[in-house]
Amino acid sequence: MQQEFQQQRKTEGDPEPDAKDITLLSTQHPSAFSKWKKNLKVILPLLILGLGLVLAFFIYKTGPETSKKPPVNIRPLVTTQKVHPSSESVMLRAMGTVIPARQMQLKARVSGEIVSIRAEFIEGGMFKKGEDLFQIDPEDYKLAVAQKQSQVVNARYKLKLEQGRQDVAKREWQLLNKETEAKPLDIELSLRKPHLEKAEADLAAAEANLKQANLNLERTKVRAPFNAIIIEKNVEQGSQISSQDQLAELAGTDAYWVQASIPVDRLGWITVPRKPGDAASTVRILYGEGVERIGIVIKLLGDLEEDGRMARVLVLVKDPLYLKTPETNKPPLLLGEYVKVEIQGRRLENVFSIPRTALRDNGKVWIVDDDDKLIIRNVDVLWRDIQTVLLKDGVQAGEQIIVSDLAAPVNGMSVRVETASDEPGGRKQ
Repeated sequence: MQQEFQQQRKTEGDPEPDAKDITLLSTQHPSAFSKWKKNLKVILPLLILGLGLVLAFFIYKTGPETSKKPPVNIRPLVTTQKVHPSSESVMLRAMGTVIPARQMQLKARVSGEIVSIRAEFIEGGMFKKGEDLFQIDPEDYKLAVAQKQSQVVNARYKLKLEQGRQDVAKREWQLLNKETEAKPLDIELSLRKPHLEKAEADLAAAEANLKQANLNLERTKVRAPFNAIIIEKNVEQGSQISSQDQLAELAGTDAYWVQASIPVDRLGWITVPRKPGDAASTVRILYGEGVERIGIVIKLLGDLEEDGRMARVLVLVKDPLYLKTPETNKPPLLLGEYVKVEIQGRRLENVFSIPRTALRDNGKVWIVDDDDKLIIRNVDVLWRDIQTVLLKDGVQAGEQIIVSDLAAPVNGMSVRVETASDEPGGRKQ
């Protein structure tokens, strides 16, 4: 209304109305102003809506067009492996500890002062059987030998004298008692038989004492009782020792044992010899940077270990220090070393070997049929470890076993098949 009033003033050539004139007009024409204000509230939203529609239509017409794509194949991709019957050996994997096969505490058999000792008689030193280790002062034992030799000579002298007296006694008895009967005891005394027996016994005792003295003198040289390595040394040159002192600890170098722990329920899979010469399971021993040794099971210990209640077997490893092949560059086995043990068990015929990851729910496998459908099947498990499972029944030769994982497997669902890279002869899509 104010705009109409202003337009009328402009037409008539009147000057621009001021605020008071407009206020006065609104006061003088209230109905006209209210009508104009009401129309504005209706027209303005319609105008905005129309502009929005025009803008939306423009964007729709000028926007990029999307191209149609073929539908995506949503069948899950699986990796399979063909199975075939084969002859497989059961392999028991465990950890073991290297221990001596022959070990002893070295003690001297005579006492005295150690007057000389081998330079190699140190911890880690190795000796062959019969080699001298150290020398005990032999002087006292040499004197004892001389004394015993004198006693032997004296006993022989007395025996010869008695033998001469025996001849004299026999002649006297023949001359004086030709026709006289005598008691057996009188005859023995007259012929000096007890005297002869005593002289002979004295000589035997003197010779035995001499032999013992020579043995003691020989024992002043302490020698290696077998091919051995020094584990611990307790004496030095000048040490006073007795027959009760522990001089050193020795371990045999011809062979070591590996003590391995295995579950009790798996003992039936390995062969333990009952006596020397019986068949035994072969063992592969791994240590260091891929070093491999071969041993055999020789014994089953009669008790279980206290911590894990596991059975323990002993594995024999010959020449653990490579003393018979010194040119090799392989590191030797060390006592106390932890090693990996693979015990070859019984051999199974016509079984199917699959990866451990292909066994589902502790007794099922996933199979892909010729129509690329998933089949969930129960199987008969003969053997399992952390890497391999051996099956007897439940699968057929040439079937595709799924070795990969599926988020939600459903029996009969369609899958896309990709053969495992290490298994030839499979399908790939």
